[in-house]
Amino acid sequence: MKIKYLFLIAALLVGLYSCKQTEITFDKELWSKSVDGFYEHRENMIKDLMENELNKEMAYKSVIDLLGRPANFANLDSNTIGYEVFVDYGWDIDPVETKTLLIEFSSDSTIKEIELKHWKK
Repeated sequence: MKIKYLFLIAALLVGLYSCKQTEITFDKELWSKSVDGFYEHRENMIKDLMENELNKEMAYKSVIDLLGRPANFANLDSNTIGYEVFVDYGWDIDPVETKTLLIEFSSDSTIKEIELKHWKK
């Protein structure tokens, strides 16, 4: 009986450990891949994207070529684009947590600021 509980505890620990998110290198194809409207790889590659792929010299067209068409957020300024990184709906139809990559452009259409906005209810 004790062995059965040890196996159960071991299985739970392995399950919990395997759920840990791992950072991966930015991949344009994985960034664009959506399953049922969710981008399951974006959160894992956002750090590499922000640190190694995006830079202040990049023009608007280069960003669009790299990341694809931005999401349509009505509350953004006209010089800012956004990409959905993570959305958690919990048990509701409204989101309870979101992460959004915001990229602001200067008047010459180069990146001015890059921000990962995290919102939690």
